[in-house]
Amino acid sequence: MSTSGSTASCLTRFVTDPWSTVKVIVPSIAIEVILHKKVWEKASLRHLTLYLTMANVYWFATSFNVGFLETPLLCKVTDSLNKSQKLDLGRNRLGWLNKIELAIGVVTLDLFCEWRKRIIDHDGFVDAVLTTAVLAPAAISLAQGAYILPKLKECCLPSDKVPTVTAGGDSCCSEKSCCRLYLGIEVAKVAGLAVAGLRFGKMLTV
Repeated sequence: MSTSGSTASCLTRFVTDPWSTVKVIVPSIAIEVILHKKVWEKASLRHLTLYLTMANVYWFATSFNVGFLETPLLCKVTDSLNKSQKLDLGRNRLGWLNKIELAIGVVTLDLFCEWRKRIIDHDGFVDAVLTTAVLAPAAISLAQGAYILPKLKECCLPSDKVPTVTAGGDSCCSEKSCCRLYLGIEVAKVAGLAVAGLRFGKMLTV
């Protein structure tokens, strides 16, 4: 029991540690360098478009499901957990999602750079809307991992206080500015992924 508790504690510290973002990004970049040389440079433009579509659709589905469906639902139905445990559950799930998103973001950015290079080499044009839709989710995920999620640990659940309860009776921190910021940019991230996925997917139909 103590071993599992120690493991859980280590995992929690990793999720909420701002430096864990670097620990995920650095190996992801190293792996992506290999993928770039071995796969992306040899792939056709249509295959690159397909990979970008798949990456954005998977990222959108995962973020929307975990961030807006599963985690809020789990916090609602887990009556056996107290308010503090529910907040820990939500924060840890979003923390692990962020680590996955950082790795996907590295892959997506490299894919997009190679795809954009091919388009420009063929006298094509990449508009600002698509570029923003691709870059914004990666930038938002980086900000969430490096600052916002670690900040939630101290602003949503101070160690010497009980979590606030909203008028509806839910134990959450919606009144906190950091939580509103997180939710706001999460919506922006999901919107960017939806736009990018639809735009790349439409290209495959041409």
